[in-house]
Amino acid sequence: MLIIGAACTGVAVVALVMLSAAGILEPVPAVQIALAVVTLAAAAVIVMSGRRTDGKALRIDARTKRHEAALARTEQSLAKLAGSLDEFTGRLEEAGRLQARGVLAALGEDRMELAAQAERLELLAGTVARIDTTVRESAADLDELRKLRHDHEQLATVTGGAAAAVRHLGERLDTLETTLREGQADLAGSVRQTYAQLEALVDLRALLQPRAPLPRLRGWAASPDVLRLLIERIAVDRPGLVVECGSGSSSVWLGYAVQRSGGGRVVALEHDERFAETSRDLVAAHGLQDVVEIRHAPLTPWTSEEAETIPWYDTSAVSDLTEIGLVFVDGPPGATDPLVRYPAVPVLLPRCADGAWIVLDDTARPAEREVADRWLRERPELAGTSYPAEKGAMVFRRTPR
Repeated sequence: MLIIGAACTGVAVVALVMLSAAGILEPVPAVQIALAVVTLAAAAVIVMSGRRTDGKALRIDARTKRHEAALARTEQSLAKLAGSLDEFTGRLEEAGRLQARGVLAALGEDRMELAAQAERLELLAGTVARIDTTVRESAADLDELRKLRHDHEQLATVTGGAAAAVRHLGERLDTLETTLREGQADLAGSVRQTYAQLEALVDLRALLQPRAPLPRLRGWAASPDVLRLLIERIAVDRPGLVVECGSGSSSVWLGYAVQRSGGGRVVALEHDERFAETSRDLVAAHGLQDVVEIRHAPLTPWTSEEAETIPWYDTSAVSDLTEIGLVFVDGPPGATDPLVRYPAVPVLLPRCADGAWIVLDDTARPAEREVADRWLRERPELAGTSYPAEKGAMVFRRTPR
């Protein structure tokens, strides 16, 4: 089409030139007509070229779409193929693992069996070696024993006395070892007890803050732990009257506790007149003479309902006492009579208030334990429990009537 258009344009231009040369057309109009023909031809060529280009573009687009569809189908086929390959590969791996497990299990059992056999062989070889060594040593020892037998027979008479001495020494060593162990146990118990008493004494001093020096506790005097028990009862129950069987530094501690609780008084019974005077001086040194009264009550025979005679404080010293809230039984001294503390409950319990407390010291001794047992048997209104004090203690309470 382009060639035909160009040829027609050329013919038209040539015709115009010939007409102009022949004088039929003026040169200028001929040139204008020729230019118009050329322009129309160029426009026709451009239009034809655009159509041709559009046609090619449509064909290329159709071809591209066909190729894309083919690629999509190819991708789907490849995806299916890849899935099949993955599945097949998984099956192969699983089969390989199962087969490998079987092989490894068989190999493991064989190796374990071989290892066990090797271990048994090593043990057997070691046993054989030890037996051989023992046989050789036994043979050498037998020769040596043959050589020493004669010497042993000659020395038998001499070593008999030495053997007896060695046995005696061994027995003494055994006895010494036993004594040492017992001593260590006693020492450990003593250290623990000393610490407990120091702890109780620190508590007493911190709580009551005595105004003057006090005699030592423990020994004949009450121990700090039982005093702490008494002071706790005073702080809780605030008894109006506290009676102490015995006197001394414990009387001062009880006086401080009663004074700190806000009221009440302490009456201490003392069988020894000189010691009673010493206790009064101690009470006065602490400024407690308005709270603590030391009464001299010599020991006199006391007769029970069963006509049993036991030495105890002169009962006239307690004839005016009533509504006693707390009784501390730490006297008379146990050396006076095994049951010297027994009359305290028969004499004082009728003078006690309901709910009164009675504390018996020194129950680590058999005599005081017997006294405590008799009180519980004979006085059903009393309930008692043991208290882990240094010298042992029993705490009784009179149940309300």
